Amino acid sequence: MLRVRKEDLRLGMFIQSLEGSWFDHPFWKSKFLLEENDDLRALQSSEIDSVWIDEAKSLAPALAHLKTPTAPAAPAAEPEAAAEPAPAPVPKPKRITRPNEYHAAQTVLADCRAAVGGLFAQVRSGDAAAAIAEAAPVVGAIAESVERHADALLTLTRIRSLDEYSYAHSVSVSALMIMLARQLQLPPQYVQQAGIAGLFMDVGKAFLPAALLGKNSVYAEEDWAEMRRHTKLGAEAVAAYDDMSKIVADVCLHHHERYDGSGYPHRLKEDEISLFARMAAICDSYDALASARPHRPAFGPAEAVAEMYKAKGQYDESLLTSFIKAVGIYPAGSLVRLESQRLGCVAAQRRDQLTRPLVRIFYSIPQRSQIEVSELDLAQDPEPDRIVAREEPGRWGMRDWDQFAVTILQRQKARRAA
Repeated sequence: MLRVRKEDLRLGMFIQSLEGSWFDHPFWKSKFLLEENDDLRALQSSEIDSVWIDEAKSLAPALAHLKTPTAPAAPAAEPEAAAEPAPAPVPKPKRITRPNEYHAAQTVLADCRAAVGGLFAQVRSGDAAAAIAEAAPVVGAIAESVERHADALLTLTRIRSLDEYSYAHSVSVSALMIMLARQLQLPPQYVQQAGIAGLFMDVGKAFLPAALLGKNSVYAEEDWAEMRRHTKLGAEAVAAYDDMSKIVADVCLHHHERYDGSGYPHRLKEDEISLFARMAAICDSYDALASARPHRPAFGPAEAVAEMYKAKGQYDESLLTSFIKAVGIYPAGSLVRLESQRLGCVAAQRRDQLTRPLVRIFYSIPQRSQIEVSELDLAQDPEPDRIVAREEPGRWGMRDWDQFAVTILQRQKARRAA
């Protein structure tokens, strides 16, 4: 990898990462082959100072001007002249090392939540077009976190208080929409559009009374009637300025429609509902089930998947199948019991082997006590073991399970399980 000043960028370089905040540049992804003059000009006029490029993926001619030409031979020194000291070698830039992705995702989540608040405020003030345009780098940060570790950001978004529910929910749904779009193998521009639509899906709630959004008691029927207005309020605020805002407005209006016609506001069904709105219905429902609400506790991630499967008539079945493949039967953060009579926290999914994830074991059932955290890869470990059940954390006295799970998952190292 080479660190290159923006002034020295050339077409044909492969951009591995952009230095600085994602507010400082106009790109929603930071890994791409620099092929267009418009992209080159945008980078060179942005607020960033430099980028990291991958030499192996770059085109050789693009790197030629970075190679220091050989200096002409110096004239022979007089015998009595003292030799000049050799210049110190220029140190090579170190490779970028990735920290534990759960730590990296914490930074992404904090930045994104703050950014979503600002974007929602823009929509509320009537500048929806600018908000949608400025959402691209936010979605880019979410997409890159999902690409590095598909489960980390989603696990962290489940740790949220009631007053930060809306913004964290928006980030989570955006990440889920990106995961589902990739599972469906949609083109990159549609992946980005899905992420932006998920981010703004609930923007209509910004126009509802704060007392209603912050209510800690069970909603009365009139509260639900008022809350359901957020779909129309959001669609009206995100007027159809262009193709992107048309997609966002459609998702705002129709993400509570159901495939069997039981949803609102128009009781649409099946293909009357757009693809993005059908995707959003699934992603929104999953995150809502996996989050604590005033009227009910949170389902565990695995239980949320099971609940949706039971009600699959409400969702496009093919999309729901793809969604379950994307998040896994045992999503990261799930508490599971192994055949070896140990409890573990699912650390990462294997998308090709949904029943055999990576698990961090921390509890012995026969000993009724915590044990040293160890890591078990059920897809590769030669010792026979398997998941026999999903477990409810409350049954084991783990009432603050989400925070406990993140503590386990954030550990940089865990010994290999025996």
